[in-house]
Amino acid sequence: MKLLILSCGTGEGHNSAARAVREAAEAAGDRCETADPVGVGSRRASRVVDSLYNETIRRAPELFGLVYRAGAAVEKVPGPSPVYVANAAGAEALGRRIADGGYDAVVSTHLYGLEMLTVLRRRGELAVPSWGVLTDYTGIPFFCETDVDGYFIPHADLADELVKKGIPRNRMFDTGIPVGRRFRSPESRAEARSALGLGPDERVYLVMTGGVGCGRAAEIARRIAAGEDENCRIFVLAGRNARLARRVRALCGGDRRVAAVGFTDQVCRFMRAADVMLSKPGGLSSTEAAAVGVPLVHLLSVPGCETANGAFFQERGLSLLARDREDAAKKALALAHDRARGREMVERQHRTIRADAAEKIVARIHGGGQGDVALDR
Repeated sequence: MKLLILSCGTGEGHNSAARAVREAAEAAGDRCETADPVGVGSRRASRVVDSLYNETIRRAPELFGLVYRAGAAVEKVPGPSPVYVANAAGAEALGRRIADGGYDAVVSTHLYGLEMLTVLRRRGELAVPSWGVLTDYTGIPFFCETDVDGYFIPHADLADELVKKGIPRNRMFDTGIPVGRRFRSPESRAEARSALGLGPDERVYLVMTGGVGCGRAAEIARRIAAGEDENCRIFVLAGRNARLARRVRALCGGDRRVAAVGFTDQVCRFMRAADVMLSKPGGLSSTEAAAVGVPLVHLLSVPGCETANGAFFQERGLSLLARDREDAAKKALALAHDRARGREMVERQHRTIRADAAEKIVARIHGGGQGDVALDR
């Protein structure tokens, strides 16, 4: 098949999910192209949208939470939402791209792409199957106004919530959130540590901050260091946030146990080497951590869908949810020193979260058709 995969840079998780689907599809022999649905019509618009979102998340997460709650309220109002109307303006350009590209199916890991596909489908201008990937453990605002052939959802437990919001049950497929194959690699913990130059007996803490570098990670690292002995290493993955990296060096620069790591393609290896990972509860990053199998402490930094993600993981024993920076450090220290509790958490992660979602998604696209979520588990 020839697939078009749609994603946006508003949060790295959508792009990561798109890459995972593409990786699985190409391994199955498909030809794939990836596109930003906003950028199809205007690259400048795409840059503006991505920048506005990422800067809001980094500098004013409370504002994002306010917008998220407003969106949840607006979607209850009859008629198309402002988001739908805005995306409808870009649907024509996307329709031309699909018609000219000779694709056999289109998959979107982002709401914007789903909205545009919905517009085309309702106009009768979409001649190929369309699919959506939900990358959070909840029905996000405006997701309910989309209309595509099938939805790949993170877990069967979300089906009732989505049905209440208007998504037909027989279009849901319980595949899980797609993650890259490297998160299921046979590399052992010892091999990962050796590759990173870490000792087998060191307690290793990984503080993740998201692709744009969110949260008060430097303070958390300092608090963990204050409660640990010399036999530990604390890595803060600062992403593209140079300001955060400077903050880590300013607070912990004299402590050899603490290091700020810039944007890296070794995230999976750091996860595998860690005794405990601390992260905001992004849908994709949390799924990646569970696929690897690492004891997890969630930090609530961005109100909205991440609040629901954190609750989903905590309620099932897949993570601990921290109230604040002090609580996060306290929970991380306790988890690192309690190996039995950590092993139990990892076992729950592996029983609950699917690591082969990308392959299941591709198999369903190849097979087409519809089926009840409970029958597709």
